[in-house]
Amino acid sequence: MKKIIAFIFLLVSIPSIGQKNLFTKGLVTPKNYYTEIDFEYISEKIIIPVTIQNKTYRFLFDTGAPNLISAQIKNDIKTNAIKSINIKDATSKRNSLEVVSVPEITMGGISFKNCPTLVDTNKQNFIFDCFEIDGIIGSNMLQKSIVQIDLKAKVIRLTNNKKKLTLNKGDAAKLYLIGRQKSPYIWINLHGEKKAREHLLIDTGMKGFYDVSLKNFNALQKNKIFKVQSEGLGSKSIGFFGAAKKSKLYRVTVDTLKINHTIFKNVTTETTNDDNSRIGSEALKHGIMTIDFLNKKFYFSSYKSTIDLKEKLLGFSPTVINNKLVVGVVWDKNLKNKISFGDEIIKLNTLDVPQIDICDFITSKTLFPKKDTVALTIKTSKGFIKNVMAKRTLPQ
Repeated sequence: MKKIIAFIFLLVSIPSIGQKNLFTKGLVTPKNYYTEIDFEYISEKIIIPVTIQNKTYRFLFDTGAPNLISAQIKNDIKTNAIKSINIKDATSKRNSLEVVSVPEITMGGISFKNCPTLVDTNKQNFIFDCFEIDGIIGSNMLQKSIVQIDLKAKVIRLTNNKKKLTLNKGDAAKLYLIGRQKSPYIWINLHGEKKAREHLLIDTGMKGFYDVSLKNFNALQKNKIFKVQSEGLGSKSIGFFGAAKKSKLYRVTVDTLKINHTIFKNVTTETTNDDNSRIGSEALKHGIMTIDFLNKKFYFSSYKSTIDLKEKLLGFSPTVINNKLVVGVVWDKNLKNKISFGDEIIKLNTLDVPQIDICDFITSKTLFPKKDTVALTIKTSKGFIKNVMAKRTLPQ
């Protein structure tokens, strides 16, 4: 987990009440297909080319969300209205979005027809704007497919015939398709003072390796699975409808986390207010992932059998509020009396932050230095200017 500072983007989920079959009804998938789709990997986001009505767009490939198109695409193409529904993003904020049927969506030369799709009506959407994307290919469109993601080759292999792929039965586990959008879930094994299992979402749209929901954290702590490194009041996640509300969060470690037969040691994560824990796209750096929606199997062919994720972490997490880079959560006890949630970060070492497009912080890997200390200049909510040194430390 060699991220410098992570902005956690969590997208949308669909409440199950009253939406039966809404995101699967009418979808027509091709027969006997295999294709390879080259992708871009930008700040742990998978971006693929998608063709709609002879025009090519950039879409996020996100198994943690349903299909979604921008309002601009809807205006440019012919769609069939279905209805408007209430949507909850991963920070629990709600809004109403329209659902339409897109006559045809093509990726890698393979066409899917009558695709139920949300329409994004946000005037400003960090995910769309910063990554310059036009929509999302979500799990509901993949429900009858087998998806293999190979980050080293930067290719997605998409088929409905598992014989077309190199798969090892020993790398497989049961896959569960949950909810109206057919979200892919698996069981993982956790080992702290005691052992436990956790049911979580495979979310290729999430930056990072593992996020634990506060709900699951509280349940798992009955078995002393996690070691709490620190706690703080603030917000670090950015959902589809904006930044998460201020709340109490925990930075925790777990000795081992096991995905199928692969062991990850010294895993550090932070709690979220989402309903679900998640495995994110950083897992792709450690092996080839195959999500067999069709046969309900999950394969993870890791490059190593045991992977140590121990790393030094800064004593705070940033977030974006009102287009400004701000302090999200303060973890380091020595920083708690110096900086607070919402304080604007106006300088990083010699970098003049307000002069930089906020998207550069979201999409770049290199703006935060890798040194063990970072010099911050902070503007507090009362307008005071402070100079602060933030340190990187290893979890205890």
